Amino acid sequence: MPAWKVNGVVKGMAKSWRDQYPVLNEKVEKVKAPFNRGIQWEGAEIYAYKDRPNSITEVLEKNIKDFPDKEAYVFHPTGIRMTWKEVGLKVNSVAHSLRYKYDFKKGDRLAIITGGSPEYIFSFFGAIKLGGIAVPINLGLASEGIATQVNKVRSKILVVSPHMWEKVKEIRDKLQHVEEIFVTGNQKVSEKCVPFSDLLKYENQIENVSEEVDEWDLCAISFTSGTTGSPKGTMTLHSNALACAQTIQDMVYGLSSVDVNICMPPLYHNTAVYCDIMPALLVGAKCVIMEAFSPLDAIKLIEKEKATFAVAAPIMLTFIMNHPEFKKHDCSSLTKLVFGGHASSESFINQLMKEFSLIAAVNAGSVSESTATGFGLPTEDTIRKITSCGLATACTEITVFDEEGNELTERDQIGEVAYKGQQTNAGYWEDKEKTNETFRKDGYVLSGDWAKIDEEGYLWLLDRKKDMIVRGGQNVYCIGVENQLYLNDKVLRAAVVGVPDQLFAERVKAVIVLKPGQTSTPQEIRDYCSKLVTYYEVPEYVVFAKELPANPAGKVLKQSLVDFWGVLDDEENAGKIFHKFMESIPSKLLDRELIKIEGTSLTPNQVFEHLKNNTDFSKKMAELFKKDGIVEFLKPDEARFKKSPIAVDNKR
Repeated sequence: MPAWKVNGVVKGMAKSWRDQYPVLNEKVEKVKAPFNRGIQWEGAEIYAYKDRPNSITEVLEKNIKDFPDKEAYVFHPTGIRMTWKEVGLKVNSVAHSLRYKYDFKKGDRLAIITGGSPEYIFSFFGAIKLGGIAVPINLGLASEGIATQVNKVRSKILVVSPHMWEKVKEIRDKLQHVEEIFVTGNQKVSEKCVPFSDLLKYENQIENVSEEVDEWDLCAISFTSGTTGSPKGTMTLHSNALACAQTIQDMVYGLSSVDVNICMPPLYHNTAVYCDIMPALLVGAKCVIMEAFSPLDAIKLIEKEKATFAVAAPIMLTFIMNHPEFKKHDCSSLTKLVFGGHASSESFINQLMKEFSLIAAVNAGSVSESTATGFGLPTEDTIRKITSCGLATACTEITVFDEEGNELTERDQIGEVAYKGQQTNAGYWEDKEKTNETFRKDGYVLSGDWAKIDEEGYLWLLDRKKDMIVRGGQNVYCIGVENQLYLNDKVLRAAVVGVPDQLFAERVKAVIVLKPGQTSTPQEIRDYCSKLVTYYEVPEYVVFAKELPANPAGKVLKQSLVDFWGVLDDEENAGKIFHKFMESIPSKLLDRELIKIEGTSLTPNQVFEHLKNNTDFSKKMAELFKKDGIVEFLKPDEARFKKSPIAVDNKR
């Protein structure tokens, strides 16, 4: 459905935090997006916070004035500590150097390819101070992926850590628009780059360098981190970033300058920038930035710095709470948590409450195109609505649409969920076609997720549209099954995918990572699921893994799991792999004709008997399995299964 196809007035069917907490109604207002500012939904009316700053730089300057001698940032593992005044001087020096020595102007792009470091902060705020656009680059990308993103935005300046320079130097000649590369630290690692310290020579510069910007100017470009197709550069406005900060503040029942944030996610991720750094900036709180996440380091930092709030992936919190050293440290200061990524189990929530004495524990999230937090499940609903995504945030409206762009106004109807509000990005960088496909003219951004809104107005995410399993004509929403699996106390991580099938077109498969020390069997998982989901949603294939493959941003690469059977060693042995395949399915399927080889339909038991015998047919069968995988011979004769499903989906 084209995003510009708007059919009538949209009500916005999801309940909001404004409805749950009437005091929030006093904090928001309706505003119209301006015209001729490059915003796809120009002229659309949205909810926005009344008392919102005009820009990120305005907030930074306020902190420098109000809290000059208060600690602003602590960096781990270097131990560098900086006050707001010190940060202000460094940022101003970077801005001065960029403007007067390197001709960096409003609208220019500066790409950041570093971990959590002082230089990241100086670069991000320095570029924004000049009206520039910061472009955080995923550190897990291969060299060619870095080149693609840097070239796509035509970045003028790069800031790179010495470690990442090893990747960047391979593609330096391919970076078509880059005029200068700064490597963090003091050493010059190559003639092709400059030490970042050169940007700090004007630390005592009296002139306060800045450019006039407002809330509708771009501050950053964030590349989508999905698992299929090419990444898109979603354009973040100053207003978007600050809305996210205010949303986090409301979700945890308030933040102030006395709070301390511990930032655990990588800084190239929206979560870290907009849910950790921005809320701390907004209220002048100290932010403790980890260069890379380590459970034990996080535990020690929470204790040492008396961290009071954090936004983190559930798996990070699980690793922290289950670390052998956790009980030896005092982490009771951490009382406000926001987490997200998937549904939480009751045992996880109870453990959080027990270990941290939380006053706020909010499961929240959104799509990249809506910055970071379009919805959140209030703390009091964490158990009652445990697999729901909760309510629209105070400055957001949420609804679901059918394929023709009509809003679905009846409860529990399944459609594509969309978000609208102060957090909605301007569109995709220089990609009008994809922008038109995703950003509606009325301000709603389509997510690509199937969802429903229940009788109480709570949002339930069901699945990515393209990942939905169709089993015998029944739609199976993978996220729904995964959410139930996460309620199992033995399950650490879970991914549900569809496996092609001669009879049903697809069968449901679950790949599960168990918690340390736990054991289970495929039948135990099936029995567990049968009590929670309908019969056709119960995974027939169940495979256990040590970890789930993921892209650099942490999203599971599901396609690679379709033909994964738990064999990590001796993968040349077709018989062993096939035996693991047999272990994953119910015994009743062992004598069903699931497999078709050269026109012959065979049961798994028949195939295994062939593989055990040293015949010409068994040798050919083994070669076919080794070459094409097992799934290739499970496929029905349907057009959608013509392309092999075993190629790893490492892009979005």
